[in-house]
Amino acid sequence: MDEERLDGQLSRLKCGYRKAIEKAMERVPVRNGVIALRDLHLETSLPMDLLAEILKEDGLRLPPQVERVDLNSSRTNRRKKDGRRRK
Repeated sequence: MDEERLDGQLSRLKCGYRKAIEKAMERVPVRNGVIALRDLHLETSLPMDLLAEILKEDGLRLPPQVERVDLNSSRTNRRKKDGRRRK
């Protein structure tokens, strides 16, 4: 019985996170129809792994101007002072 209750709580939490992500997608920058995972993270303060998990599930509504969310955008393309890319 406790397991069923925990599953219900988890389901409600994910539903709330999904709604928060949908609202955040209306406020973050969209570049060529793509939203960066990092931008969603900065807007919602949700952990990137949780964002990615929820984005992979069905049932998320994308705004009309959004074609997809780039889940690999957590990497930065900064350069070291000597001009070489960081790993």
